[in-house]
Amino acid sequence: MFIIELDHQHLQQTLSKVEQTIGDLTPLMHSLAAELASQTEENFEHEGRPQWSELSDVTTGRRAETGHWPGKMLQVSAAGLAASITTQATDSSALVGSNKPYAAMMQFGGDQADFPQLWGDIPGRPYLPMDAGGNLQPETEQALLKLALSHLEQNVGA
Repeated sequence: MFIIELDHQHLQQTLSKVEQTIGDLTPLMHSLAAELASQTEENFEHEGRPQWSELSDVTTGRRAETGHWPGKMLQVSAAGLAASITTQATDSSALVGSNKPYAAMMQFGGDQADFPQLWGDIPGRPYLPMDAGGNLQPETEQALLKLALSHLEQNVGA
């Protein structure tokens, strides 16, 4: 079995080498941004990879009162967090994120002591394909590396 392990720094170095070799990385960055969005959608679909913490009884009770329970976590409304995911790509970056004010709270969690408007502590439910330390999910690392290598092969003739 052949295993390749990749961290963010290594990915950045690989992308820098690709850029030096083939020049304009805009098409690759668009592909990477699309893949980041796809990986994010997978996290919503599977309610985390690894699985998110269960909703509290208070939350499920509130959602039941409004007709949103049972249902998928972080997907209460059609205009909610899952629908707010956007991407952006330039010649040197690929981004995925949300403009929702509560997006970071859902990704990283929060304590009621720090945010008194909450009805309880919120565990992090990483919907973006990375953890609080900025480490990519294994599926995402593999997919991004595969795209970068494929792009290099296509443009260098390797």
